[in-house]
Amino acid sequence: MAEKVVQPTHSQDSSAAQAAEDLNILMPNKTIPIGGENIEVKEYPFMVWLKLKPRCHGLVEDLAEFIDREEDVLTDELLEFFENHFQFMTTLLCESINQHVEFLEQLRDEEMNLLLMTWWVVNKHFFLKSANRLLRAKALKDQPSDGQTSSSNLSATDTVD
Repeated sequence: MAEKVVQPTHSQDSSAAQAAEDLNILMPNKTIPIGGENIEVKEYPFMVWLKLKPRCHGLVEDLAEFIDREEDVLTDELLEFFENHFQFMTTLLCESINQHVEFLEQLRDEEMNLLLMTWWVVNKHFFLKSANRLLRAKALKDQPSDGQTSSSNLSATDTVD
């Protein structure tokens, strides 16, 4: 017996595409083939990010300076940035892929680049938000006040009676 095949309508196609996009936002984890395995690069749960954040404050500070440039950031420059901060990156990568440092040590250059870029796609929002907060705080600090300045002619050893 023959079966009638129903072609999806345009609205069904766009609904499916929207659902896929929504799922990608909600679950941004990506699986990539590296080290002879399919490795899932996971977004940090928020509480994990809060534990990692103090350990990578130097990375976030340098990222703020890096993104504050007027020029577009090239992929090669981003990879160089990660390489220059690898003391932070090993911890961050291992946490995201649930592997030990020994796993990272055996990766080839192209595998490590794929891992770094995939990790960035999955977790960049944590770092960019923190870096942008630093830039906003710096901009506020650098703004002149409302014309009200307080100055004191007292030295460090003077006392007020």
